[in-house]
Amino acid sequence: MEKEEKIVVLEKYASAIDANIVKGALEASGIPAGVIVDSTANAIWMAPARVVVFERDLELAKQVISENGEDSIDAIEDTTDE
Repeated sequence: MEKEEKIVVLEKYASAIDANIVKGALEASGIPAGVIVDSTANAIWMAPARVVVFERDLELAKQVISENGEDSIDAIEDTTDE
C-alpha cells in the first residue's frame, strides 16, 4: 500500500473565484492543487474557499503565487480549526 500524502491549506480566499485563479496558476506550474468551498450556499462562487496542496509542495506553491502575482489576491484569515 502506498503512503498517504498529507494535504494542507495554502490560503483561504473570500470567494471560490479567487481560489480558482490561484489553483490555475499552481497547476500551470505543475503543482497539483484543489479548492475546497466552505459553503453549500446557492452563490457558491461567492462563498469562502481554501486552496489546498500536498504538504511536499507547500513551499514551492507559496513561491509560485508570489512570483506570479497571485499573492495580490487577498487571502483572508482562517479562523477555523483544521
